[in-house]
Amino acid sequence: MSRQSPSLAGINTNLVVALHALLEEQHVSRAAEAAGLGQSSMSYALARLRAHFDDPLLVSDGRRMVPTRLAKSLVGPVRQAVQDLETVFSGNAPFDPATSKRTFHVQSTDNIELTLLPRLSSILQAEAPGVEVRVHSLQDNWRSALRDGELDLKLGRLYDPGPGFIQQELLREHIVGAVRDAHPLKARKISIERYASLQHIRISPLPRVMDTMADLIDAQLQAVGLARHVVMTVPHFLVAPFIIASSDLMLTAPARVIETFRRSLRLRVVNLGLPEVEYSFSQVWSDRMDGDTGLRWLRGAIQRAIAGA
Repeated sequence: MSRQSPSLAGINTNLVVALHALLEEQHVSRAAEAAGLGQSSMSYALARLRAHFDDPLLVSDGRRMVPTRLAKSLVGPVRQAVQDLETVFSGNAPFDPATSKRTFHVQSTDNIELTLLPRLSSILQAEAPGVEVRVHSLQDNWRSALRDGELDLKLGRLYDPGPGFIQQELLREHIVGAVRDAHPLKARKISIERYASLQHIRISPLPRVMDTMADLIDAQLQAVGLARHVVMTVPHFLVAPFIIASSDLMLTAPARVIETFRRSLRLRVVNLGLPEVEYSFSQVWSDRMDGDTGLRWLRGAIQRAIAGA
């Protein structure tokens, strides 16, 4: 007869569920609600977990609680452990969006969020009312977050993600320039030299993410000995249209972003003489999660949301 691992002897493995809720919510009351426990029971579980790990796990920072370094390192393994427990005790039942209470974590750029999230929220409400999708800004460590189970999907510009990952193209996009209607530039199509001579606003996410659209544009200019005159750099696409609406700066952005704001902000589209003005968005996931039925459903929902946008 097999015996319990010595490392689990004397440990109440129900604490894994409590730990998962605490790490996800970073709030005792919300964690108690998520785990179906009373607040006093969750507080007791937190005390036992702190004693076991000899670490506070969550510490007060003003009105909120923040995870310690150890707690951050536990997020991925604990999330995977809970998913494995759910699989074991469900008899490997397929994911049911209608009844699931699962939380998915996605990193994305804000320009694809603008296209995707309104439609995806409708799909979630209609098909998966208990499912939550938590969208985080794209970080430069998205590969390790996918590998460690801290992240389910990465959404952004398509390029080779490297070994251990699977990628699926979602849509193709083309880059256009945009200026305010009263901008001194009147041409609807300009050369690469004229483009470089204008004053620009540049989108550069923080923390720095490799292979951004700005890198693509600047590399094309550099190849012919040119550079943009950048007056302002901002970390998000969605603030930039408001800036150019009241200035003589040019924004270079995906056409779908510009079209969203074109009429309300009285913007004008300018076609650019750049060699490469098209690129693709994709979703990327870890190959070890390829058989996860819940993640498979989410990827399909994202595809449908993009197709209907």
